[in-house]
Amino acid sequence: MTGGTGSPITSAPSASRLAAAIADKFLIAELAQAERRARDARDWALMLDCYHPDARIFLSWIDGSPADFVTRSKRMAQVPGGHAIHQNGVTGVQLNEDRALADTSCAILMRRLFAGVECDLTGYCRHRSRAERRDGAWRLLSLVGVYEKNTLVPVIPGTAPELNQKRLAAYRPSYNFQSYHREQEGNAVFADRPGTDRPDLVDALEAADRAWLDGADVPLGVGECA
Repeated sequence: MTGGTGSPITSAPSASRLAAAIADKFLIAELAQAERRARDARDWALMLDCYHPDARIFLSWIDGSPADFVTRSKRMAQVPGGHAIHQNGVTGVQLNEDRALADTSCAILMRRLFAGVECDLTGYCRHRSRAERRDGAWRLLSLVGVYEKNTLVPVIPGTAPELNQKRLAAYRPSYNFQSYHREQEGNAVFADRPGTDRPDLVDALEAADRAWLDGADVPLGVGECA
């Protein structure tokens, strides 16, 4: 099959643009994956280098800058049992010239004590990031967690922890066990994170991301910037 001038099948400019877009999408997907691998491996320099300095991190436990994110991640990793491992799925990428959106499914694996019982806590989410090419280099401009569900399983069968059901019921279902543990450890708990149980917050985030991808200078659409 042949096409005329400008055909996406035969046009050299179109083929060239397609190749460039594929290369950019690969780089952005690898960037999103590398940031999570760097955190798991405690490669703090690489983790920080994945972000633009003015990026914003908005997860279940933090709303801050990349520098703050790395500092607090280091602190967590120094606490016995405080580190987490991320099992990432495929990263989907939407591209528009020097802007892009990356979306990665993720299972967060944690081993924590609940009421004195050692448990495996698994949080399921999507990590969404804006990415921007500046001075020829792609880096992340945000990291936002969209929470789906979390599960809690005792490491030793038959040793289920006795949880305060009233407290547990007060938390968002999409990350209730994570919130329970954070409050148990004396840390702040946030109820305004996007999740399957708050589709309005997800819609606001995704609408802001689409507008940004199309060229608008709009905030993330989460938290105080919503």
